[in-house]
Amino acid sequence: MKRWDTARDGKVYNEIQSLKGDVLSLYALESYAIIVDNTIQNELLRKLLLSHSDIARQLEETNQRLKESEKLLTEAQHIARIGRWDIDYVNGTRKWSDSYFELLQLSLSEKPSRELFMSLILPEDIELAQQGYHQLLSQREPWDGQIRLRLRNGEIIWVHIRLQTEFDEAGRPIRSLGTMQDITQIKRAEEKLERYSKHLEEMVADKVKEISESQMATIFALVKLAESRDDETGAHIERTASFCRLLAEKARQHSPYQAMIDDEYIATIYRASPLHDIGKVGISDLILLKPGKLTPEEFAIMKTHVEIGYQTLMNIDKRFQNNAFVQMGLDITRYHHEKWDGSGYLFELKGEQIPLSARMMALADVYDALRSKRVYKAAFPHNYALEIIEEGRGKHFDPTLVDLFLKSNQEFAELFDRLN
Repeated sequence: MKRWDTARDGKVYNEIQSLKGDVLSLYALESYAIIVDNTIQNELLRKLLLSHSDIARQLEETNQRLKESEKLLTEAQHIARIGRWDIDYVNGTRKWSDSYFELLQLSLSEKPSRELFMSLILPEDIELAQQGYHQLLSQREPWDGQIRLRLRNGEIIWVHIRLQTEFDEAGRPIRSLGTMQDITQIKRAEEKLERYSKHLEEMVADKVKEISESQMATIFALVKLAESRDDETGAHIERTASFCRLLAEKARQHSPYQAMIDDEYIATIYRASPLHDIGKVGISDLILLKPGKLTPEEFAIMKTHVEIGYQTLMNIDKRFQNNAFVQMGLDITRYHHEKWDGSGYLFELKGEQIPLSARMMALADVYDALRSKRVYKAAFPHNYALEIIEEGRGKHFDPTLVDLFLKSNQEFAELFDRLN
């Protein structure tokens, strides 16, 4: 039997115990590490699962909101009668929305194509549609237009088209997007409103015409009352009004005054010219009806009729400011005795200082006075009146107006005979 060596064996025992402690510590550390690692992995897995679940839930909610949005968009397109289309030039595809098919009353089984759509356009609107198609492939700016379509059941509808194209850096079209909305009800409402507005305009025009004719009748009656004191028939105002209108029409056709004369000007001078001698109501019969030549003092009084008439119309102008009829009446009344060379009255105006309407009135007034019988003279024949007016060219009368008058003198003669 081996003897126990206390010193030696104790040392070995201690070493074994020390080694055992190290192993146990290492085992404990490894076990702890495994526990920690498992815990971390489990926590990470738990968080990953929770995160995945949360992502899945959010994705599901997003998809649900997307479906609801698409549903609302579809409903909105249906209510607003809007269709949309998409052309992918890279992949060579063309898509129409269901509402687009519905709007055109086409079956969903039909293949979208430009030819199919163009076949529905009314011939009158083809050019506008082709303009939009050209812009679709060539310009970056959006385009919109309104055209009419004839559906297969024969119904005609108005549509508003909006389109835009995306291009690559080389300028090649990549994708075109567009919408089409049925605006038939809007157009019908616009047409109805337009008809109603036109009807109102016609009613207003009729009422204005009625009032205007009433005013003209009153004016003619007043002026005839004044004219009847030195004119046997009172037809002078009717003839001079017609002469002024005819002269204005000639000046509008061939003269430097074309830009100044339009339809309104011609109508206004016809209505305003009868006012030219309205101031004579303020002149005494002793002067107005005197058969012989007036004395200088009497002529000075006679000349005031232009200012009397002007002031009378000024009272009207204060109530109806900027009225073309009154404004021209003022010019004609005050300045129709002015002369081209400045020798007329009351202000001795020269040339184009005299309003054009007054220059026309001066010629018409003299021509009619020459052709008419007055208390102080007999009526002169047409040719004699022409000689006097031609002699007054550049002196009494506007040379341009005299040339127009002489060129059309037979028309003035016929007009005088018809109205006399």
